[in-house]
Amino acid sequence: MKLNAFEFLDNFALMALAAVLYGIILRLDYPRDVRRILGGIMFGVGAAVSMMDPLRVAPGVIVDLRSLFIGFSGAFLGPVAMVISLTIGAVTRYQIGGTGVVPGIVAMTLAGCSGTLWGYLMRNRSRARVRHLLLLGLMLCVGLLAFLLLPPEIRIKAFKNAAPYAAASYILGALLLGTFVERERFYAMRERRLTNEVNTDPLTGLLNRRGVQSGFEAAQEETVSENGAAILLVDLDHFKKLNDTYGHDIGDLVLQSVGATLRKAVRQSDLLARLGGEEFVVYLPNASMADARNIAERIRAGIETSSVASNGSSIKASTSIGGCWSLNAMDLTTGLKRADVELYKAKQGGRNQVRFTPTIKSAA
Repeated sequence: MKLNAFEFLDNFALMALAAVLYGIILRLDYPRDVRRILGGIMFGVGAAVSMMDPLRVAPGVIVDLRSLFIGFSGAFLGPVAMVISLTIGAVTRYQIGGTGVVPGIVAMTLAGCSGTLWGYLMRNRSRARVRHLLLLGLMLCVGLLAFLLLPPEIRIKAFKNAAPYAAASYILGALLLGTFVERERFYAMRERRLTNEVNTDPLTGLLNRRGVQSGFEAAQEETVSENGAAILLVDLDHFKKLNDTYGHDIGDLVLQSVGATLRKAVRQSDLLARLGGEEFVVYLPNASMADARNIAERIRAGIETSSVASNGSSIKASTSIGGCWSLNAMDLTTGLKRADVELYKAKQGGRNQVRFTPTIKSAA
């Protein structure tokens, strides 16, 4: 059967759609692993759709761009996503049936592994250039070796008629889809970086006042707990005196040290922010009163025992902490006001200590 390379053009439109969906997935505010799983499903569906309008080499033997999508899943999303897309592609090819089922699944597997290897080789590069995408296309052509598993009479026809078109399509497809994907990845990373810059304190790397507001709202929506939640206000003692004595450079090092101590003291689900100056806030979702007190004390002790080196001497700081705990949902502004009252009590009581409000029994 005479094959026409222009029959692949519909798949190029499919590539553009896949790249757009890839960009949407990258922008989702989900954990990286979830985004990779979604991407694997998306590329797997792309591979399945590609098989709906293939080039037919012989009865039961088809050629399409499924290996391109599966290879890209491994190249840009990693082995887990590749396995997901490969599974979708393999199930689809099995349901189509015919003589080429086993070679087809083997071809997808080889392409997926080749794409994953390419992604590993590219792990330290920020962007894929044209030469890198060409290499990816050539590596995906390894899947064409699966033609060797076809019966002899079909194998010769496949290598003679289908292999050149498939190889050219993989290489051209890698350039086109790779360009689309790289563009989407570049814009998604830039948007994420700009968002981080707007919401992040540049000195400590913690959230800033704006970031803690949006982070608090998101945490309130996502967290359902019977344990309650707490807000801590952490304020360094005599920080102005420290700045005046040792200089603002040392003061900045102390603030960075405090930020590092806060990260070590809290849980992964907790929210950290620098409100400004020497004042920090910690939001503890799903925390009992005892949990909140223990974390607050851990923060206080951690800051007290840490130090910053300056001209051969160690500069130490201490902190006072005011806490507000509620069994129910709390408003951030109300929680900060209550915590600030307790912070004032801690300062008046001699500093370097933790104070908490009585339990709030109803939502603020």
